[in-house]
Amino acid sequence: MGKFNGVVKTNKMDNYNTPLMGWKDILTFFDKDTKLWLPFYNDGTAKNKLNELGYMDVYHEDRDYFTYWLNDRILLDNPPFSIKKEVIDYAYKKNKPFGLLLPFDTIERKYFKQYNNGLQIIIPPNRYNYTDDNKQPPFKSVWICWNMNLGNGDKIIFL
Repeated sequence: MGKFNGVVKTNKMDNYNTPLMGWKDILTFFDKDTKLWLPFYNDGTAKNKLNELGYMDVYHEDRDYFTYWLNDRILLDNPPFSIKKEVIDYAYKKNKPFGLLLPFDTIERKYFKQYNNGLQIIIPPNRYNYTDDNKQPPFKSVWICWNMNLGNGDKIIFL
């Protein structure tokens, strides 16, 4: 998915579906009629999960995130972690509000400081399981949101 010198490169070991609990956590901030854009396809099941949760206006197609843009929708997804910097930069340059499920340590990165204005971090109560074997990853995931003004506007929201 990531474009580097015209070549698409991702790490296949970090491209997982968003866990159902992850969707439930972030969707508490959105009405069911919200137009959602889930640009990271993985196995294509995310749209069905959101439809089952009552979110019917979901754009989720197998396309390269870096080659198109949907202005009328909320960007909400779980990108491959190996290209998280490029994903964030692309949305930021387009001035697109976003909510991305990323490792908590993303906020420690040097490049991340530029997103401080408008930033919100949503911290779930538990680690998410990304696979069916119920093994928790060795890191905590958080929803990193930019220019979305969720909840009461706090920069850090503990669920």
